[in-house]
Amino acid sequence: MTSEFRPILLEDFEIAWPGFILQRVALNQHMPRVERLSEHEHSFHQILVYLRGSGTQELDGESIPVERSSQIVIPGGTRHRFVKSRHQRPVCLAIDFTTDFLDDWECMSRVSHTALLQIERLLVELHAEESSRAKSSIRISSLILQIFSQVELLARRGNVQHSSGPVSVSVSRVIDKDGFATLTPGIVAKTLNRSLDHLNRQLREETGMSVGQTISRSRLDEAMKLLRSRALPIGEVASAVGIDDQNYFSRWFRQKTGQTPTRWRAAMQ
Repeated sequence: MTSEFRPILLEDFEIAWPGFILQRVALNQHMPRVERLSEHEHSFHQILVYLRGSGTQELDGESIPVERSSQIVIPGGTRHRFVKSRHQRPVCLAIDFTTDFLDDWECMSRVSHTALLQIERLLVELHAEESSRAKSSIRISSLILQIFSQVELLARRGNVQHSSGPVSVSVSRVIDKDGFATLTPGIVAKTLNRSLDHLNRQLREETGMSVGQTISRSRLDEAMKLLRSRALPIGEVASAVGIDDQNYFSRWFRQKTGQTPTRWRAAMQ
């Protein structure tokens, strides 16, 4: 089975506490032959968090579409198979574990934007620690537990992102149409013929975010999408999301993700 995946990050270990044993964390890139795999099952439970690409997880005959931010819980003994839907090779975080407490976990969830950034930041730190000559097993265990804490909380509570309401959809359309170069919260409100205070109240009711926070999240999403490809230099990525000063872009990106654009890009590659 392992020959069908390219491991980007691999940790084999055993961290135990009452009712749980963590056995493995792997950040895997699906290779072409993975599409030809037949259904299979594991003796352990598995959580999959998709960081790139899209496809379908087939669980006991049920087809579940997955994409970036999708989280799937696969109980031990469940027949499953993954089929990708695009040319881009999917990358997913896989966590293998055993537990006596799985009955109330959500099978399918969507990781929030903030939680996904946190998971990616922790993975970068884990990779750096594992690669260090002076690596610390305590530090590695701490990072692994922080990652598991993020996904376990979502699986237990079904902490799905807020559904898009009509105001959120309207704001997103303005952002997509106008781009980031000259976009401000005031311009979005004016385009939608609302006062900014009124629009912020409506948007917070739907998503918990203001117009400014929504623009910032969309800008970060676009920057991360462009950084995943090596096609554009960092300066051009900055300009594409409306930030002409590359140094300011780097500081802004690091404030949002905990990593510089260069380091984040290298880790995601």
